[in-house]
Amino acid sequence: MSDELIHLNRVHADGHSKYVYFLLAATGAALGYALQKLDGSTPDWVVWLGLGAISSWLLSFLLGCKHVMSIQSAIETNFQLLQFTDGSHPQQPSSPEELAIAWAAGNEALTSQNKRAKAFFDWQFRLLSLGVLLFTAWRVLILFGAAGPAH
Repeated sequence: MSDELIHLNRVHADGHSKYVYFLLAATGAALGYALQKLDGSTPDWVVWLGLGAISSWLLSFLLGCKHVMSIQSAIETNFQLLQFTDGSHPQQPSSPEELAIAWAAGNEALTSQNKRAKAFFDWQFRLLSLGVLLFTAWRVLILFGAAGPAH
């Protein structure tokens, strides 16, 4: 792989990691703020929107963590595949046929891990967005007097 491709791959991976951690931090901050706003709220139907936002953000945070774990697992699998190619894997197959089987299994696992990581990432963002929508609706309804006094 050329130096330019390696550099581009690193820049992409670094940017993606920063974005995922930004989403996790934003979710954590939103959870803290929403919990503070819910404290002492009058239990009525409008509060369910706030509780829905918190639930959505909790799931978003969980899936963001699962995404990070899936990416780490994919990196480990990729490292093992590179070791097979290099001939330095601790359990290096002795024949070309065994190497092909190990390579195919590793490549299938890598593809599966990448799909799983992408699904976690997509749902992390969707649930964060849903939480924002629910929280905003809750606060707007309180502002216009659909529930008890605003906090």
